[in-house]
Amino acid sequence: MASVDLVARLVDVAVFRGLCSVPGHQLAAAISKAEFRDRRPDEIPSLEREFDIDAEAEFLDWYDAQPVDWSDAGFLADLSQLNQEDAADGLRLLSELASPGSFRCWEGRAMLYLDVLLSRTIADVGDLYSDSTWIDAMESVSKSTPSEYADSVVISWMSQREDMGETLDSKQDPRILPTMESHQTTADILHRTLQTAQLPELFLMVGRDWTEATSWGQGKWNLGQILVNGLPEA
Repeated sequence: MASVDLVARLVDVAVFRGLCSVPGHQLAAAISKAEFRDRRPDEIPSLEREFDIDAEAEFLDWYDAQPVDWSDAGFLADLSQLNQEDAADGLRLLSELASPGSFRCWEGRAMLYLDVLLSRTIADVGDLYSDSTWIDAMESVSKSTPSEYADSVVISWMSQREDMGETLDSKQDPRILPTMESHQTTADILHRTLQTAQLPELFLMVGRDWTEATSWGQGKWNLGQILVNGLPEA
């Protein structure tokens, strides 16, 4: 079975609000002509982000498949004509156009990283994506520097290997050093992503690959909640 990734996407609040307010037919026409590219936030080099042309194509493919009578009320308003899942998927695709970048890693690794950050055990996938987990993560990130946190993750990973009776000798297992370096780099990026998410002009939207878009995002920025309650007040 293929591994599933956790995605923690930074989204520019002002850009996302602006895109949601544009009438859907105008939005699609402008995106098809690449007219919104200069409004996309500057990319954060350490994070992942789809190329403009790919993000635009995904959104337009979704748009063309929707049975919506697009009006001048605005993109978000017209999503009420769709079922929640299709509507939320449109918002998820739109958020990519408003994002400076996303952190992505395997769920198993994300559990290790959050165990260390929160000093507790992530019990299951539900716990991994819960509002409380990411609220606590945002609060806990200020207690360490990125390098201190990354070192703690590596120490925890090594300790787990020892507990399972697995070797830490790189001569016996040549994957030890590359895996250690990967954990260190990825944990460092997660820490910096959570720090960046503290900026008032951004919000963090965490979701799981291949799952319903209504579950993406936490608290007031959960996409399912936005469809019901509208965009959060500034």
